[in-house]
Amino acid sequence: MKSVLSKLKTLSTKGNIWPFLGLGLASQAPVNLIGGTLKYWFRTEGVDLGKIGLFGLVLIPYTLKFLWAPFIDRINLPGATRFGRKKIWGLLTQILLMCCLFVLSLSSPTQNLTSVFAVCLMIAFASATQDIVIDALRIDTLEGDELKEGTSAYQIGARIGMLGAVAGMIFLSAHVSWQTAYQISIISIVLGFISLCFVREKKAEIKPVNFQELIIDPFKDFILRNKHFGLLCLFVVAYKLCNGVLGPMAYPFYYDVGFSAEQISIVSGTFGVFVTMFGVVLGGIVMLKYAYRPLLFCLGFVEIFTSLAFAGLALVGPSMPLFFAVILFDNILAGMGGAVWVAYLSTLCNRKFSGTQYAFLTALNMVPLSVIASSGGFLAKFMGWPLFFGFTGILMIPALCILKYCDRLFEKK
Repeated sequence: MKSVLSKLKTLSTKGNIWPFLGLGLASQAPVNLIGGTLKYWFRTEGVDLGKIGLFGLVLIPYTLKFLWAPFIDRINLPGATRFGRKKIWGLLTQILLMCCLFVLSLSSPTQNLTSVFAVCLMIAFASATQDIVIDALRIDTLEGDELKEGTSAYQIGARIGMLGAVAGMIFLSAHVSWQTAYQISIISIVLGFISLCFVREKKAEIKPVNFQELIIDPFKDFILRNKHFGLLCLFVVAYKLCNGVLGPMAYPFYYDVGFSAEQISIVSGTFGVFVTMFGVVLGGIVMLKYAYRPLLFCLGFVEIFTSLAFAGLALVGPSMPLFFAVILFDNILAGMGGAVWVAYLSTLCNRKFSGTQYAFLTALNMVPLSVIASSGGFLAKFMGWPLFFGFTGILMIPALCILKYCDRLFEKK
């Protein structure tokens, strides 16, 4: 234990780790604003549960971001040689995000749902592009255990971003209009903008690139470096099915089961996020002691019981003690799982093509949250909340089977 604490202390003094705290905040705020909080806002306005579920489709840019990631990896914008190729892309993207969030703050779901969808789609595009930059910079600038610790810092920042985007927004909605709350949320992107300025990226070299280098080489390299490519891709999608279908419907569920805005803000938002940050730190520590795949298997197996806990809450009703217990269990697991998962995916990438390769992996990762989860509202409406949560638990089983098979495959290398 002393050796682990000593290693964490050493890593904490390295200045390039801590900007990822602010970048994690800026990364997770937009996706939660349009992927979670927005659905709670819609439910309070009386929008149909099926339409709320369909709003998961606004996250499709996250599943397609690997298409434009090669340009961020290889194309230099003006100022790239001075500040860094990816930093310039990131700063411009964050300015776009601020503008789009301001436009969203002027919208109303009861007046024109189509225009709100269009604005959210643009936010998702800008946010997905920002994620390409942040993930690439994390892989490019951090090494070894520093990558693990930087990932933990990023995850803690992400949970702070979630705290503001969920608990903060729901709390604000009880005191100010949703429009004002969304204007205040722009602060999260401003903090990310400042943090990005402090990342020490290597200066970009100006040299021409062709189609082979831009598009073919990143994917060819990834396939050659990762044997059993098809199985790996299937696993990345399957591992997030459970959480991808459950997560977006959590806040409409809290509203339907009878919890008030203040109760949701305190328990799921504030308490849940701090518990998650503890889980992230715990995940960072266990990664220093254990291999990725056994950790992923154990965490995935336990996640099945999270779904059952939500089903129990649906049956019992608005019980605050049970609500606290479910959030405690779910968010510690989410924090640990998030830290391990992000670090694991990072190890699969070549730094030369970090933006493209990691974007491809996270695009697969977002398929459950965007495409598949869009049916979550209809499933919950058809099944009822208890059966819906029981069904999400079953979705983890294929991933665990694949992971067990992958273990045997890697042992034969």
